[in-house]
Amino acid sequence: MFRFSMNPAYIGITDGIQDAFSYLQVSWKRWLPAVALIAAGTFIIYLILGTVDTRNLYYVDRYTDKLVFYPGAADKLRGYAATLFGVSILGWLGSCVFAATAIAGLRNRPLTLSYLIGRGLLTVAAALLVGVAAVVAIVLVVMVAVVAPGAAVLMVLAAIPFAIYVGIRLTFMSLAIFDGFGPIAGIEESWRLSARSVMRMFGWGLMAGLIGIGISLLASLVSAPFGTTGLAPLAQALAAAITTTGSCLTVFMMAVLYESERARKDPNLYPIAAAPAGPWGGTAGPWGGPVGPYPYAPGPYPGPYGPGAYPAGPYPYAPAPYPTGPAPYPAGPYPAGPAWPNNQAGIPGWVNPNAPAWPGYPPAYPNTPPAWGPPPGAAPAPGPIDAGSAATPDAPPTDPQPPTS
Repeated sequence: MFRFSMNPAYIGITDGIQDAFSYLQVSWKRWLPAVALIAAGTFIIYLILGTVDTRNLYYVDRYTDKLVFYPGAADKLRGYAATLFGVSILGWLGSCVFAATAIAGLRNRPLTLSYLIGRGLLTVAAALLVGVAAVVAIVLVVMVAVVAPGAAVLMVLAAIPFAIYVGIRLTFMSLAIFDGFGPIAGIEESWRLSARSVMRMFGWGLMAGLIGIGISLLASLVSAPFGTTGLAPLAQALAAAITTTGSCLTVFMMAVLYESERARKDPNLYPIAAAPAGPWGGTAGPWGGPVGPYPYAPGPYPGPYGPGAYPAGPYPYAPAPYPTGPAPYPAGPYPAGPAWPNNQAGIPGWVNPNAPAWPGYPPAYPNTPPAWGPPPGAAPAPGPIDAGSAATPDAPPTDPQPPTS
């Protein structure tokens, strides 16, 4: 079961990496066999078809500076194409297993072979739809290039950021399909969840790319000694095992981001309980994201998962208490007086202990604000200067008198 360290709506890149790595650790029984099969398949493919080395296809004649192909280069090229195709198929199978594992952990669903194959084929159908749209766009650019070459250059320059934008908007397509959507509905759901979050998803994708580069460098360092000893298939298998594990981690990261965008676009899926009331009344929270971990729906899920967008929701949270956060009032110290004017409703009449002892001043009664100054008709007490009179320059300083209520 996938567990988050906080509410998915508030999760950041660092938290997402930690949660993805935690799930990578607890779900190793699901993804590790796939990594082992991919490494074994890579070893067999490179053992039978050979490694991809374009230096064995041609050379440049030093006298004529022309490209000259070696005899049998066409056969080698077909073998290289078969190698790349086989490795690509293994990579696609791995991505399907990882996406299915991520969604199964998010929904606490069983990971079955029929579910994996069926949803994997639907991802192929969605990818074909996107590929057809891309081919149509390329054909249009070529047609414009024939008619107006200058405009075609501008279109190509504009197509680069546009392609990046569309790629970001379709990031969740496979995860949505494994979550129960069809090919077209999966594209629409990815487009919906990525709305107003393109820059956030770009940052997550950039971090995932940096992690992938680091893992690829690690795979090269580990497999390099075997490649120099003539054990190229073994070196490729080791590199495939390491890079595939890294791909699994990045897929889990995208699953965290997928659930985070679901929580943001559909707040009812992950409701946040209100924090306890503050000392001055009203609601004091929630202040920031609640702490976790938060278990998700316990299941079981009978399936099928296609009819509803989110058949399992809503998903409960851990029970309260939640942190109350900073109160909306200053921490103090608060002034001693005067008391609240007119004895507002619900506020006791606080008696100021610093009130002057005027002669004949009546005692304080409950819920009655103190009346500053002498009683009506009484002579003022000697000492302090009357609040309304003007002080002389030679008069000693006195404490300011509180206002008359």
